[in-house]
Amino acid sequence: MQRQGNTNIFPIPKDIQVPVDAKYHVYQDTDGCIVYVPIKKDHYDIWADSTLNGLDFEALRQQELADLGYDPRKITPVGSEKTKA
Repeated sequence: MQRQGNTNIFPIPKDIQVPVDAKYHVYQDTDGCIVYVPIKKDHYDIWADSTLNGLDFEALRQQELADLGYDPRKITPVGSEKTKA
């Protein structure tokens, strides 16, 4: 381990191919091992998608309810789908 300012740095050997822009989740397990898990780039974050900023969610919900023909929040389950509440 190396120290740079207030940061501890673990050098990665050259034979381990890691892209410069790679991001990792890091944690220490119960045995004390430090584990780096790559964060997948294909993860879609709906809250970070700026194309949805102008979306009218209430209008979309009303359209979905109209398509269904009923409001599932106001109908009591009657079959095997009923869960213990």
